[in-house]
Amino acid sequence: MPARLPDALRARILPFATPFCLVAAACTLPNFEGPQIQDPPPAFTMKREAVEDRPMFPDRAVVFHEAWVEASWGNFSGIYINGHPGVLGSAEVEGARRAAMAAAEGQRVAFGEIESLQVDGRTALGWGETWRLENGGLQYVVFRAAIPYDTITYAVDFLTGEPGLKSRPDSLRTIVASFAVGKTTWNMPLIMVLAGVVLLVGNLARSRAKARADRHRHVPLVTIPKKEGAPPGGPAAATAAKASSAAPSGPGTPGADKGSAPAPPISIAQQIARQIDQKKPPPRG
Repeated sequence: MPARLPDALRARILPFATPFCLVAAACTLPNFEGPQIQDPPPAFTMKREAVEDRPMFPDRAVVFHEAWVEASWGNFSGIYINGHPGVLGSAEVEGARRAAMAAAEGQRVAFGEIESLQVDGRTALGWGETWRLENGGLQYVVFRAAIPYDTITYAVDFLTGEPGLKSRPDSLRTIVASFAVGKTTWNMPLIMVLAGVVLLVGNLARSRAKARADRHRHVPLVTIPKKEGAPPGGPAAATAAKASSAAPSGPGTPGADKGSAPAPPISIAQQIARQIDQKKPPPRG
C-alpha cells in the first residue's frame, strides 16, 4: 500500500499539481526527435555509421543517414534510413524495385508487389523481399519503403535474420510504418487554459495570504495586571529589590530597631529647662 503524504505537505503540493499536469498534457513529445523510427524493436541500438550493401535508391544522393542494428546469436538485423533530395513517387519506386530485381538475379530472392502504407500521415510506397538458403530455409526478410515529404524523401530499409521477426514478415511493415519526423507539438487552447489556471491559483494564494494578515492584525492584545506590593518587573528591579533586602541595618538606619516605640515629641520650653538643669553645679555636701 503506498504511503500517504502528510496533510501539510499535500496542501503545499496541491496548488502546483494541476498546472504541472496541464503542462504535460499541453505538449506531445515524440519518442525520438527528427527523422527516426519511433518504435524500434527491443535490443536494437542506434549505430549511425552502419551502412547497407545495397540501399533502396543506390544511385541517388544521400543528405541524411541513420541506422539501428541488432546482432544477437549471429542473426543480424538492421534498419537503415536514408534521406534523398526531392519528392520520389511511384515511378521512382517502381524503377528502384526493377533495379533491385536485376541486381539479385540468380539468387534465391522473391520480391513482393509494390504496396502503399500510411506513414507519418503520408502515403508511402514499398515492397517486401524474402531471401532463402540453399535448403529452402529463410535467411533474411526485407521490407523497403519510400516516404515522400515536401522537399525530401526518406527511404527506410529493414533487413532481419532474427527468427522471431523473419517468421512474421508483417511485423517489419508495422515497424517501418512507425517512422516519423519527430517534433514536440503544443496544444495552444490547452495552454490558454493552463495560463488561466495559473492566474487563478496565484490569486487564490494572494487572497489567503491577505486574509491571514488581516486576522493577525485585528487580534486584541491583553494586558496582564501586576500583583500588589510586587516590585516592578524586569531584571534591574528584581536585582535592586534583592540588594535592598540583603543590606545590613545600623543604628541610624530607619527600621534598625523594629521592636522599639518612637520617642514622644518635647516642646522648646522643656528643652531649655533641661539645658539649665545640666549647667547647675552639684550641691555641696
